[in-house]
Amino acid sequence: MNFLDLSRLGVDPSAPRPELPDPGVPLAVRAAPPRHIRLPGGPGRWRALHVGDTRAIVVLQRIVEDHDRIPYRTTEAEIIDLFEPSVPHSAYGAFDDAGDLVAYGFVRVQTAETSTVRATCSGGVHPAWRDKALGTSIVAWQGDIARHLLAKSGLEGPAQIVHFADENVDGMIDLLVRSGFTARRWYTQMRRDLAEDIPYVELGTHLAIEPWSPVWSDQARRAHNQAFSDYGQSLAVAPDQWERHVGAMVPEWCFVAVDRSKDRARVAGYILASKWEEDWPALGWREGYIEALGVLAEWRGRGVGRSLLTHTMMAFRAAGMDFAGIDVDHDDPTGAQHLYAELGFEPTHRTIMYATDL
Repeated sequence: MNFLDLSRLGVDPSAPRPELPDPGVPLAVRAAPPRHIRLPGGPGRWRALHVGDTRAIVVLQRIVEDHDRIPYRTTEAEIIDLFEPSVPHSAYGAFDDAGDLVAYGFVRVQTAETSTVRATCSGGVHPAWRDKALGTSIVAWQGDIARHLLAKSGLEGPAQIVHFADENVDGMIDLLVRSGFTARRWYTQMRRDLAEDIPYVELGTHLAIEPWSPVWSDQARRAHNQAFSDYGQSLAVAPDQWERHVGAMVPEWCFVAVDRSKDRARVAGYILASKWEEDWPALGWREGYIEALGVLAEWRGRGVGRSLLTHTMMAFRAAGMDFAGIDVDHDDPTGAQHLYAELGFEPTHRTIMYATDL
């Protein structure tokens, strides 16, 4: 995929990855938590953050996202989810003399979407408070607290400390590299103008695209798990996780490809789509978002993925959406990104996942 010019970001995707630690060693040992945690410091009044600070975090995030031209907006519900008591987490922030939050860092341990145990780091610094080494201080604290959270999590297996760096944020990539992180995955947000013609895709005999129905849900989940395991990716989703995910979708924008060539109908592929209305004012348009697309090996190369995409795009347009959006993982071996490009999706935004292995 040539949408992402990695040379601009100072990273080489062909460079050898660092040798991975032995996952047989207990994570509490591999995490090597430091005896003393480096608390964030610098200008401002620093303290630990809790769920009662959610509104202050949302306000700061909105300022940061407006300044850095981020094509999405963090919602209050998303911040509240970060403070979920059952998930190991820690947050720290700095306030100015008026009591406004001007910088913060968050670390949260998660395993739901990958076989790797991850301490995911996030945060932000007010544009007027940058160039004061606050980001450096936060990243150092995040590294220390992440090791402690992982060591105490009781989890085992491969582990990482992870940051997602937006290309638009000046200095963040350099800071992460200097802090020992390396680029691992590259994501490009793509967008398709729904005012343009949407092609009709003819499917073979016995194949049809059908509206989403709970009848197909578990078959679609199994198709999802199988589609990605074919490529050696451990993205298996349990039934309860799948139902929560499906519950957040817009049903009329979701479809399944069904093969009725045998006595029992089989799901050959699926597509799930949602809407993030909180982002629309910042974007300046209405957008339907494609969350997941999968086609089982037996039906690949037969237009199933293309037909699923065009059905969803037509549903977007019928609902008054201006664009279709999707995030493309450049480590995705399925080659689906080429399909998006052929259907008129264009790159608009880039994010890189940086990680340290434990």
